Amino acid sequence: MITRTVSKNPRTTRGDLVNDLQSAGTKVTKATISNTLRRQGLKSCSARHVPLLKPVHVQARLKFAREHLDDPEEDWENVIWDQDD
Repeated sequence: MITRTVSKNPRTTRGDLVNDLQSAGTKVTKATISNTLRRQGLKSCSARHVPLLKPVHVQARLKFAREHLDDPEEDWENVIWDQDD
């Protein structure tokens, strides 16, 4: 159940898994969950902290967006690509 849950939703926390298992009547610790996932070949990772945009960058993005709001689609053909190709 643990591996299946994490495979379906990789952002599931160990605390969520402990609570799910406790509601199902099984008592486990976070360490047990970590050991089980590691044995199954799943590793934990933390999301990267990205610095927030500074106000000057927000204004520059907004200015760019406003300037190019009415550009024809042909102007963007070399910039934006379709992932279905």
